[in-house]
Amino acid sequence: MTSTSQDMRTGAQPENALCIATIGHRFPDDSVEKEALEGTGIQVLFLGGLAKDIALERAAQAHAVLLGVSFSLDSDDLHRLACCRAVVRYGVGVDNVDVRAAQALGMTVSNVPDYGIEEVATHALALLLLFARGLGTWADAVKAGQWGSALPKVRLSRLSSTTLGIIGAGRIGRALLVRARPIWGRILVFDPWVSAEEIAGLGAEKASLEDLLANSDFASIHVPLSADTKGLISQDRLQLMKDGAVLVNCSRGDVVDEDALRDCIKSGKIAGAGLDVFASEPPNPTGIASLPQVWPTPHVAWLSQESIRDLRYKAAEEAGRILLGKGPSHSVNLA
Repeated sequence: MTSTSQDMRTGAQPENALCIATIGHRFPDDSVEKEALEGTGIQVLFLGGLAKDIALERAAQAHAVLLGVSFSLDSDDLHRLACCRAVVRYGVGVDNVDVRAAQALGMTVSNVPDYGIEEVATHALALLLLFARGLGTWADAVKAGQWGSALPKVRLSRLSSTTLGIIGAGRIGRALLVRARPIWGRILVFDPWVSAEEIAGLGAEKASLEDLLANSDFASIHVPLSADTKGLISQDRLQLMKDGAVLVNCSRGDVVDEDALRDCIKSGKIAGAGLDVFASEPPNPTGIASLPQVWPTPHVAWLSQESIRDLRYKAAEEAGRILLGKGPSHSVNLA
């Protein structure tokens, strides 16, 4: 049986049919999700783009929810999803789902951790190299008509003589390491869950977070947002960084104390930052993103035509596996 999307205006669905609702996203249709569920008999209820209250009302009879980043689901919201067995995040982070409340309701919470690895690692590398070669400064100077002796002074170092620190050795951190290994002279890695032997096998050195920050000329963050990582890069830890170091964050904005980072950049302690994520999105236009030493991008490190398709297909596949009793592949709460 071919899965079909339901009428977005009514939410009608065949009696007894398994149904997955897609909410809190901006995808134009449900074609990829339908393709992923082809032949399963599972229906797709397309609710993308609707306001939260309306979407939750129409998703109340769905057996699983595919959730985008546009809104969060707290305990009250989850209770409104009376038939829901699973919430699958379109993405890696599940910080917009009350996982503990879902656990209490018997809902599986899953994510899609392997859809944009190449893109995020490449984006982080691009931001690192932008600062390493002073590209933003040079581009602004040329656009302003500066040349020769009028150009600003930019201190550049040969990268084979510098140290890169990678905070987090998960899928993305490792992908960055592979790309950076032929470029940087030394790579330090902080990850309490990965052994020194494994990191050495990747061509890097295991370090404590404090030692990494104190010894790295460039540092790139690749950890999920959790109670343990919120504010991980605190004011005290920023002060440990080498004078003139560069920080790149393509993980989550709340991993970094944004106010402290702004102060360190304004004081010259930190030379600059490449930020794809912010504590509040979109960021305050007069906040850290406005500093000339900051190169901001709009939470697009994951983005490519291929990654969008992978994200949607894999999220629908995961929900389908759960509803058909095959078990989740990427549950963050239930085995």
